[in-house]
Amino acid sequence: MTTHPAHHYLLAQVDGSLTSHTDTFQNMRRKIDGGEGETGMEDIPNCSPVMAYHYVPFDNPGQQRVNKVANGIFWELSKPDPDSAEPEPFEPYEQPEPHDPNDRIIKMRGPVVFCVRFDSLSSSHVDAIRAAHARVLDRLQSKGWI
Repeated sequence: MTTHPAHHYLLAQVDGSLTSHTDTFQNMRRKIDGGEGETGMEDIPNCSPVMAYHYVPFDNPGQQRVNKVANGIFWELSKPDPDSAEPEPFEPYEQPEPHDPNDRIIKMRGPVVFCVRFDSLSSSHVDAIRAAHARVLDRLQSKGWI
């Protein structure tokens, strides 16, 4: 009998809550999976190796609601790093490629897990996710969306 290692991850619910868990990947999946549905694992730009794992069951309308908080966390974490080195200046004849905000739009539904594949979240990743969660929750609550 092989034992699977437990990994630390954060779980964002549709109601806006963010909870910390340590489980095997199989148990993590059981917390959000169930029956037939659509699964996705999204790499988060600028926050590697963190990813968002989500599952939407076809037969559970309660879990088909858009997770505004998880989508907001994804958006916050995928912003370009303001501390990164500035790109070289463009020559007058060169124009930078415009950034398309749609590059970061993902419509995750139901509960969403923020994790690292085959490993635990580092404390710096947990801090970044919690900070993003706080900003997103404040913004959504101030607009009355949660």
